[in-house]
Amino acid sequence: MRSSQNGASCCDEPQKLLSLPFLVLFFQATCCNCYIAVFYCMEQWMAKINVAADVRGLLLAVLPCVVFFSRPLMTWLLFGRNATLAMICSILCSSLTLLFYPFIETTNAIPAIFCLRALQGFSLGVYSCCTVSLLVACIPHGQSARGFALFSLTLLLPYAILPAIGEELIAVLGNEARLFAVTSALALPALLTLPLLRAKLKNQAAATKKAAKAAKKAFMWKSLHPKDLGLIYLACLCFSIMTNEAIFFMKGLCQVIQALPAYFFTTYTSTIMLIRLLGNVLFDKLPRYPVMICCSMLLAACTWGMSQTQGSDLIWLSMIYGAGLGLLYPLLAALVCDRSSDTMRPVNSNIMMAAFDLSGFLAPMIGGIIVNAGLGYPAVFISTSISVTICGLCVCIDLLLQRRAHST
Repeated sequence: MRSSQNGASCCDEPQKLLSLPFLVLFFQATCCNCYIAVFYCMEQWMAKINVAADVRGLLLAVLPCVVFFSRPLMTWLLFGRNATLAMICSILCSSLTLLFYPFIETTNAIPAIFCLRALQGFSLGVYSCCTVSLLVACIPHGQSARGFALFSLTLLLPYAILPAIGEELIAVLGNEARLFAVTSALALPALLTLPLLRAKLKNQAAATKKAAKAAKKAFMWKSLHPKDLGLIYLACLCFSIMTNEAIFFMKGLCQVIQALPAYFFTTYTSTIMLIRLLGNVLFDKLPRYPVMICCSMLLAACTWGMSQTQGSDLIWLSMIYGAGLGLLYPLLAALVCDRSSDTMRPVNSNIMMAAFDLSGFLAPMIGGIIVNAGLGYPAVFISTSISVTICGLCVCIDLLLQRRAHST
């Protein structure tokens, strides 16, 4: 656990979570996360331009795979440095790649999509690394769960909005690729708000500069040990495999069970937002391990139920799914944050995010293999149930190890 010798809080206003840097970062991240959420319909678009089913999963996985490999590198390179220029370049690059999708044709689809996904993956990896490092500097000690609960809305809001209006926009624009291109316009508000973060970026870099050399010489991956945070990272990986498979393959499942994608996306994101907005002040007071274990088991039952349901019954399952998701993620993230020293909070939080990145690579690959094997979309959701069950087991084992460590 974090020692009292870690030093002063890395936040400028220790008792205030909703500071100006936090709110600006929230707005900017919401805009940039639309670059990810818009790909909810990418599998169907690739099918329309005759990309083979066994390749679609691979192409979906390219972006998160590159993010996964670029994050450790950028964490190393940017630690203790001012990341303003890196954020500007990453936002511009992510936006520009979206503009090229309408020019992709069947004859050049696979190499073109691969290159664009790889380039955007690197850009998003850089941006996410900078954002996470800045975020943990804005969250006061004792408010980790609340901070992550609120900031997670930056990813939920795009998924709540884009799938709901995306189908209408596709009908107007003509195809999904043009929707991708239109989304690139969000770079403008993201870049216009960046100057408001300049002072915070400079202060955060100065605060960690003295410790940067020592931290790099220390074992950056020390927390991967099971007795440290290793099992929590594994729990994050399995949890995120579930969420990514649901996002990428829900539209396919809806075609099988005769339901609308909005039943799922709008319902579960609305439920999560309601829970995190109304209950965020209580998150840091909850008994973390019991709640995380119960949420894992609830999500396992819920995702299995989705594979067996029909039509509008998906709505109430999506509500339960959103409730479990709304609690589990911020508690996992807070556990990583609170068990890290001030110096290592950005590093360990980025390792946690790397686990989420890895799931973004594994989830579409697993789902693509299942679909390509002829097992169908319901089988994909059975696999998500297994994945989140493993998440709960990891949390149980970590609890036992922590109790044993404290008893000795």
